[in-house]
Amino acid sequence: MKPLKTYKEFLTEASLTQAQLYKYDWRINLFINKLNKSDPFELNNGKTVVFKNDDEMKEVILLLKGKKPLRGIVLTTKTGQTHKFSDLKKNGEFGGIGSTTSKEDQQLESLIKQINDAKVKTAHGFINIEVDGKVYEIAGAETTPGTPKSDFHLLDKDGNEVIWISHKDGKSAKDFQQWGGMTEKKIKNHSEVVSFAKDVNIKFPDGIPRKTTVARKIKDKVLQNKSVYGVDFDGKTGRQNTSILLQGPVGLKKSGDTYTLTANNVHYKGDLMTGDFEPVMMAIYKGDRSNFGVKGARFAIQPKSSRKVHEWI
Repeated sequence: MKPLKTYKEFLTEASLTQAQLYKYDWRINLFINKLNKSDPFELNNGKTVVFKNDDEMKEVILLLKGKKPLRGIVLTTKTGQTHKFSDLKKNGEFGGIGSTTSKEDQQLESLIKQINDAKVKTAHGFINIEVDGKVYEIAGAETTPGTPKSDFHLLDKDGNEVIWISHKDGKSAKDFQQWGGMTEKKIKNHSEVVSFAKDVNIKFPDGIPRKTTVARKIKDKVLQNKSVYGVDFDGKTGRQNTSILLQGPVGLKKSGDTYTLTANNVHYKGDLMTGDFEPVMMAIYKGDRSNFGVKGARFAIQPKSSRKVHEWI
């Protein structure tokens, strides 16, 4: 019987294929951090496991950053069970559909560091950040709990939430999935949404076909803004009515004694999205959904150019 290969031997002998874990460096870093902390991993069968903190395996995984991954690496739990990477579920932690938002968490971590670094250079426990013409004394930042429109918010020196930030990945309209869902009460009861859903039902009485997306433009600017900034857009600024939308890496830019928030794209509450980013209603084939009674359909308000539209109705 041939001896089992070590992880390092896989570097030269295994066939190399693409895998989701290796698509982004941050996923690899997250995986390593979870191993270090003995955090549980979610499996495709819904169960969770804790893997051994294997130094050799971590070394190999880190060596493969920016390269194609390996088949054959076995993950061993603390109770001696073995699993393949393909057994792991790509949940929200790793950028799939789930309750956590790793990319937003990375940007929050970066922003907290930038705020803390800037505070060191002052004689105060805060820095001045200007948002849409108003200056706030900001002491920190934290994630916004639950699933509101705000992904993270800034805190003043007394610990009060004063600036709410919606964050999107990338820099183009194709770099994120949607502006917002359409099943929230304050959205789904809007007359334009009701009309669109009715027409989609009429068009597809037996369910929306595979690989199909139909769309309709939104006339009401308030509805557009509710999808972008939050369902309470016509009310008080807060978790469901964000102060600012940032797309891409979040930064701080200093001008005198005041900072502004920077990103690939910056929009303050009330700025209308136009061109590729214009919010439109879409009904998209998604086999496990049946929004608004349409079998196989997911309804969402998305950037106009976020995906191919087969028909405007």
